[in-house]
Amino acid sequence: MAKTKRNEAMHPRAPGTAAVWGVAICLLGGAAGCTALLALFALLLAKTPLPMAAARPMGCIAAAAGAGISGYMLANKAGRQVLLCGLGAGVFYALCLAAAAWMQDGAVHWQGANAMLPLALLLGGCFGGAAAALKGGR
Repeated sequence: MAKTKRNEAMHPRAPGTAAVWGVAICLLGGAAGCTALLALFALLLAKTPLPMAAARPMGCIAAAAGAGISGYMLANKAGRQVLLCGLGAGVFYALCLAAAAWMQDGAVHWQGANAMLPLALLLGGCFGGAAAALKGGR
């Protein structure tokens, strides 16, 4: 016990360090869930006679599930304002998508079928926050 107190005295932590690590873990959890679903859907497309036209909706489902997992984990870590935590996760991923599109093309084109992925990210995050709210009985 004395060793831990001595280490904390020698290496003080910044006040927001725990919050930053918590958010990073939530984002990594969502990315892992999205990656697992993408791998599963790729296997399904390769081994079954599903049409390749199903690849885009499957990608949106995987991205929405990843945003939902991040929103759920973030809402559970925060413990309050869980719906806003879920919405925040969805908005974060949609902004990341917008930044990536802007860096690639110099503009964000979210018309027609291109609007499916950002909407899926927003709704996935909202559903994650709502699931956390329902689980906690809030």
